[in-house]
Amino acid sequence: MPRGHSCPRKAGYNPTFWEDNIGAILHPVRGTLIIAAGVPVLLVLTIIFTKLTGNHTFADAVTKGIRYVLAVELVGFLIAASLGFVYEQGAEKRDHELYPPPGRLVDIGGYRLHLHCSGTGPTVVLEYGQQGSYVDWHRVQPQLADFARVCIYDRGGYGWSDANPKSRVPSVIAGELHSLLHSAGEKPPYILVGHSFGGLSALMFAHKFPDEVEGVVLVDASMPEMMSRLGWRDGIRLRVMQGAIPFGLPRWRGWCGGNAPAAIRGLKQAITCRSSLYAAYYREWVSFPESAAEVRAITSIGSIPLVVIARDPAIAARSEHETKWNEQQHARTKLSSKSEFMVATGSGHDVPLDRPDVITAAVRKLIAAQASHFASRD
Repeated sequence: MPRGHSCPRKAGYNPTFWEDNIGAILHPVRGTLIIAAGVPVLLVLTIIFTKLTGNHTFADAVTKGIRYVLAVELVGFLIAASLGFVYEQGAEKRDHELYPPPGRLVDIGGYRLHLHCSGTGPTVVLEYGQQGSYVDWHRVQPQLADFARVCIYDRGGYGWSDANPKSRVPSVIAGELHSLLHSAGEKPPYILVGHSFGGLSALMFAHKFPDEVEGVVLVDASMPEMMSRLGWRDGIRLRVMQGAIPFGLPRWRGWCGGNAPAAIRGLKQAITCRSSLYAAYYREWVSFPESAAEVRAITSIGSIPLVVIARDPAIAARSEHETKWNEQQHARTKLSSKSEFMVATGSGHDVPLDRPDVITAAVRKLIAAQASHFASRD
């Protein structure tokens, strides 16, 4: 997920290394495909030309040549696919050895979700955006763990979690998170922190289970009005990645995890070079219209404390879209009778990476307010 994207289809979505470096990524693949397709096409054109000029003998010879070319290309393709499959299987085995799940896999009814908690104190649950991972919180989690119990998890199909057959909309995702926390023995009330698309499920969780929520922090959360349908190009891209991963091509070319910092690139590849992940991306994105409708129907979360953090509008080029985005983020404070609006100065959309301190301060404020509330009651 490069930074600062805010166009409608990017709400809750980070562009991949593929999109940023399309020419460099496809260089050897593109050349091979052009040659593989170009030679038969050239031969077909030659056949047409020679038949038009009456040289049928040469045309018949070229026709036989096409068969040999296609046979050679098919054999070459099968060999490359086999080698790629072996390469990917070995890489995945190495991934499991080098990067085991940091938390535990909890069965929530036929499939398992990965949950990792650390620290002591009030429980804070972190929910990342669409096409993100728990690694997105690597700067926030240790700061929060100094004074709270912090839980990060992988949605179905993401990271170390099993693929999930259920619909990928906020109501279902919130229900799964609720089951996960209870099955793992994590005690409410929770403070939910949701970034981008994850903000929608955090908000839905508070709506569905208000008695178990101590506070909500929405971090530049996706806006229902700006969640566009999955376009055919992105749909093809996701399906191509899903189909190519078992044969090692995306890993070899750095299409998955290739844009991560060097310190976490291996881990990023381990959790992103998976076909099930791109299937999850596709299913979440194709469900955007339904997801937007669900969240739009939430008009209030009552008196649950809410902090809305928005990206700095000065970072991106000032535009009508950015102005509207900021206004809509601010309007979200109306969802709660106890709310606060904050701007992550100097940050684009990726606030967890750019300004983890702002998120930490918001959570600390919610915990302090709750402690003060209980103290006054005593």
